[in-house]
Amino acid sequence: MAQKTITYFYDCLSPFSFLAFQTFRRYEKVWDVKLVLKPMLLGIVMVSTGNTPPGARPWAKSTAKVGGQDMARNRKWFNIPDMKTSPSNFFGPNGPADKSGLSRDFRYMRMLAAVEMKAPDALGDATEGVFRMIYTDERDAEGRALVTEERLQAICERAGISTAAAKDIVDSINSPPVKDHLKANIAEAVEKGAYGSPFYTCDDQIYFGSDRLEQFAFTHGFPWYGPDPTRPTVAKM
Repeated sequence: MAQKTITYFYDCLSPFSFLAFQTFRRYEKVWDVKLVLKPMLLGIVMVSTGNTPPGARPWAKSTAKVGGQDMARNRKWFNIPDMKTSPSNFFGPNGPADKSGLSRDFRYMRMLAAVEMKAPDALGDATEGVFRMIYTDERDAEGRALVTEERLQAICERAGISTAAAKDIVDSINSPPVKDHLKANIAEAVEKGAYGSPFYTCDDQIYFGSDRLEQFAFTHGFPWYGPDPTRPTVAKM
């Protein structure tokens, strides 16, 4: 059977994208698939499709309790025990459009787009580093995940990119070629049917969210042992 390709569109600000990313990386060798990573900007996808961030929807307060419990269960279910809740600066104080929030800080996803262009073999580990910067690394006293160009360069270096090349990548994040590359990824995702993150494709099938992974495995004939194949899932009654 020919090797299948999974194309994974994601924004590292999305906690559900972190969950699904971890799962696909764990199964990449188990399934013998090619995982193609496509950084994108969730906010632009939402604007392009008329979608609204869950936290900004009129009923957001009504879903907060179950949502909080869902994420606590997800940390255990996906076996990411050090995953924190969303940082306090997910949005700025004035909402999704506030440029002081991570949702409007495009540097980290532009950095990954630059890695995709200039050092594609390092994109998986660089993506891991950005997810962890937002969701597992230490935060400041106010619970903010801090993004600096120094941290972005360090992520590149930990992904195996030389210091000089990592600096070049970070220096290029505001360049037209990098911006255009990220825009092309966003346009491709929306054209294929994306309206949020994560969004992924395989064969002629498209999927959204971290709660479609078992269905994904079933559809494509892959074995499924739970989100972490090194810890097969046993149902608890």
